[in-house]
Amino acid sequence: MTEHLRLQRIRDIGFRLQELQLIRVQAGASYAVSTLNFLFQLYRLPKPTGLTLEQALSQLGSAVIARHQLPYARLSVDGVLQFFSQRFQVSHSARQHPSYRRRERSSAMLAQI
Repeated sequence: MTEHLRLQRIRDIGFRLQELQLIRVQAGASYAVSTLNFLFQLYRLPKPTGLTLEQALSQLGSAVIARHQLPYARLSVDGVLQFFSQRFQVSHSARQHPSYRRRERSSAMLAQI
């Protein structure tokens, strides 16, 4: 999965977390950053500084395995996203952040021209 798709999945998780009132994303703030901050706080990990997205998610994966005693040696980056999507019941077809809908609508309108 590309980094863009991973960020989109993280934003979807953040959108769901806000629906569940677990996080509050201020106007102009990033859903992805708010989501990662929440997850690192949830697993009592220090906030990552200077890490790539893949490294940060790998760190979360190790914490998930340890806390939930999963029978895996490690979780892939995409596996970590899948775990949190299932845990917070993120449905990619039903929930879509409004900014994605705007983008799709504008590209559909351009295609009609």
